[in-house]
Amino acid sequence: MGNGPVTADTGMARERTALSWRRTAIASMATAALFVNHAVVSGWRHSVAAPLAAAVMLVVLAAMSYQRSRALHRGELGRSRIEVALTATVVVLVCAVALLISLGNPQR
Repeated sequence: MGNGPVTADTGMARERTALSWRRTAIASMATAALFVNHAVVSGWRHSVAAPLAAAVMLVVLAAMSYQRSRALHRGELGRSRIEVALTATVVVLVCAVALLISLGNPQR
């Protein structure tokens, strides 16, 4: 079962994973744009450091996700542990920033 030849399903799994990394890149850029929009709308006060830091983290995540997607399309495997750990870390940090923003700016 586990040591057989590489099948077409293995190639399809790599393709699905590559597309997943591409979607992560797109979602990261869209979320970064929302954080930048919040910074602009709030008048560039000193409190915009956290949203801008979150936007920068998301842009870095988008670039890394796009590169990982391209690497998988080229057939390069490996080093995914680092990308998955970085993605999880960025998501947790960005969620914390979003929570701080929502607590600091309650809905009217």
